[in-house]
Amino acid sequence: MPLSPRNDDVVARIGRGDSSAVYLIGTAATPDQFIVGTRDEALSKALAYARRERIGAWFAGDDGFVLLGTFRKDAA
Repeated sequence: MPLSPRNDDVVARIGRGDSSAVYLIGTAATPDQFIVGTRDEALSKALAYARRERIGAWFAGDDGFVLLGTFRKDAA
C-alpha cells in the first residue's frame, strides 16, 4: 500500500482562512478545488468522491498523509 497519494487521488487538508481554519479538497496533482468549513464535511466529500471515481482518499496532516479509504479495483 502506498504511503502517499497517487496523482489522481483526492486529498483533504487543513488551510487557514481569514480568522479560522478551513478545509481544502483537491487531488494530489492539482490545486485545491473546494473549500469547506468543517473537517467532517471535508472527509465526507473526499470519501464520496473517491468512491464515485474509484480512487483513494487521503488527509494531509502535519505528520504526513493518512489514507482514509481506497476504492481502486487493484487495492489489496
